[in-house]
Amino acid sequence: MAASSLERNQNGSVRFNGCSSIRDFELLGKLGEGTFGEVYKARSKREASVVALKKILMHNEKDGFPITALREIKLLKMLSHPNILQLREMAVERSKGEGRKKPSMYMVTPYMEHDLSGLLENPAVHFTEPQVKCYMLQLLEGLKYLHESRILHRDMKAANLLISNRGILQIADFGLARPYDEPPPQSGKGGGEARRDYTTLVVTRWYRPPELLLQLRRYTTAIDMWGAGCVFGEMFRGKPILAGNSDLNQAQLIFNLVGTPTEENMPGWSSLPGCEGVKSFGFKSGNLHEVFKDLSPTALSLLSELLKLDWRKRINAIDALKHPYFFTDPLPARPGELPCFEDSHEFDRKRNRGQRAVMPPAPQGGSIGMAPSGGWTNSGARTGMESRNSRIPGAARASKSNPTGNHGIHFRRTNDNNRGNEVHPRDGGLPPKPPLPTHQAWGGNQFNRTGKDRMHQNRFGGRPETSVDSYVPSYSGIGDRIRTSKQKR
Repeated sequence: MAASSLERNQNGSVRFNGCSSIRDFELLGKLGEGTFGEVYKARSKREASVVALKKILMHNEKDGFPITALREIKLLKMLSHPNILQLREMAVERSKGEGRKKPSMYMVTPYMEHDLSGLLENPAVHFTEPQVKCYMLQLLEGLKYLHESRILHRDMKAANLLISNRGILQIADFGLARPYDEPPPQSGKGGGEARRDYTTLVVTRWYRPPELLLQLRRYTTAIDMWGAGCVFGEMFRGKPILAGNSDLNQAQLIFNLVGTPTEENMPGWSSLPGCEGVKSFGFKSGNLHEVFKDLSPTALSLLSELLKLDWRKRINAIDALKHPYFFTDPLPARPGELPCFEDSHEFDRKRNRGQRAVMPPAPQGGSIGMAPSGGWTNSGARTGMESRNSRIPGAARASKSNPTGNHGIHFRRTNDNNRGNEVHPRDGGLPPKPPLPTHQAWGGNQFNRTGKDRMHQNRFGGRPETSVDSYVPSYSGIGDRIRTSKQKR
């Protein structure tokens, strides 16, 4: 963000290109808030365009700039794709009369009227199959670009998919994203294999893949594809398809739906640190075909490929875009053909719920499903790093031109009578993101530390633990990698 020329403002001080003053924007209202920031709707006085301003909260200024914000800023400035949220610039708000207090920073992005979670929450909004296909194509295109650029999103969920009234879907919230140190996926080869360890403290519980629940540290782009599968099913059901109330319950719901792991359908699962907690579940063949019996054969085929237990064989974005589902009638709608809805935001949803929503707890001890002793947890204490989703809009409302919000044939929101696959209503609220990693909770082997990760202090005392992926952003190399990836395409 350094200035390419010494452009000066009215006060004669240097103005850095790419960084504006908050006074260049007119605030129009708050859209949402969370642990890591507040989001406002605003109008740019220079361009007269409507934007979103995400204020980066400094909970403890002595700790410096939040690592999640550094990740998001760094990656969004590097990425450029129609289905990835664009970071236009940064804005600064300098405090007056507050001594040496540091200025507040804002991320400036295009304003998106909805997110997918907010639209699905409205019982009057029903997606047609061409609409589902249109959104899924855009999601897969965005994931294909990310993964070819060797980026893991690590928090794929409906609330992080923003949608405009022009029908454009964009992947947002890169606070947990990081560069991926493996070759990009290849057609016909699934997610491949990882050669190094990453933290398992990623992905919101309801969208967390089984390999993370079982504490696989060498995970791949397949973790994002599992989240895409959850989103795909959610668009048909109108609610999250795997809404576990604890990490143990989350594993139970997954294995009830797609079957319990075996060495045939999930090779290597029994050697993962979290396997002991699920060995007592008993064998289940899965009931995916029963739960989604109203889907077409090609839709069910794609869903099965996205929710495959074996992360090595789980379909990647390249192959998912070629799936027959997108080439059979009815064909995908074009973005411009999709219906418009009134704006929907987090505060609207809170008002509609009367503040009834209660967030499920964060994983106990900062781990995913594992207590410090290595056992499974049914609940966990909240932590100071817990996130409540910075922007989860409320229920969308039908447009004036279409007061019912219904457009053509819609998918029935079935009641699931199988308690093993209970689908929770959205009034339960999304579970929080995992806390930032603070320790390696399950013990076990100490792995070799890579140069890109910092060691974390063991919360129980002793030497700092290794192989915990905190990822401090570096601004070198990634841009070249993305440009090389573009040239190959």
